[in-house]
Amino acid sequence: MRKSVEMASEKPTKRMTKAARPVVDREVWLDAARAILIEQGIDAVKVEPLAAMLEISRSSFYWHFKNRKELLDALVEYWSEVNDRVLRSMVQPHETDPKERGQLAKSRLRQLINLFIDERQFSSEFDMAVREWARKDPAIAKEVARIDRQRIAHLQKIFQDMGHTKPDSLIRAKILYFHQLGYYLTGIKESEEVRKRVAPRYLEVLSGIKL
Repeated sequence: MRKSVEMASEKPTKRMTKAARPVVDREVWLDAARAILIEQGIDAVKVEPLAAMLEISRSSFYWHFKNRKELLDALVEYWSEVNDRVLRSMVQPHETDPKERGQLAKSRLRQLINLFIDERQFSSEFDMAVREWARKDPAIAKEVARIDRQRIAHLQKIFQDMGHTKPDSLIRAKILYFHQLGYYLTGIKESEEVRKRVAPRYLEVLSGIKL
């Protein structure tokens, strides 16, 4: 009788231990997926390699994602969130006074260039990896095109706040954006020191205003 009571008391403990088992956070899976995407491409982003990389069982994956497709959908959203967070913050809110708005826009343009230089909040590798993925998947290509339009619109707003006309602001925004993409795509390697030294001149040429 005593043995059966002891056995009965053990069962809830085992169930609680299993239920309380630590689960790897969703963002950890996304970071791992990002790393594999950058290093090996989209075809390598699969559950088993990710689990092996994290040294955990595959079952942990299904706490957060139904399947690989759901992971990939989340990865695209993660790319946009991580790489565009700072850029979005630069265009909201705006000062109502034209003079103050112009000064703020100049400051934001400098911040943007610094963002591209140090890459701590904008990963060019992640951006290029997603673009390579888009070459294989029309749905991803459509999403990348949407994000590109959104980014250009943000840049256009900054130039407009600096006093440029809407048409001129759009052209300047495209020049800045496509220039930066080209820099990444060509694989140019310059030291951070060199990039910081020439940045002020780039800003003057791109903005048409001495900053």
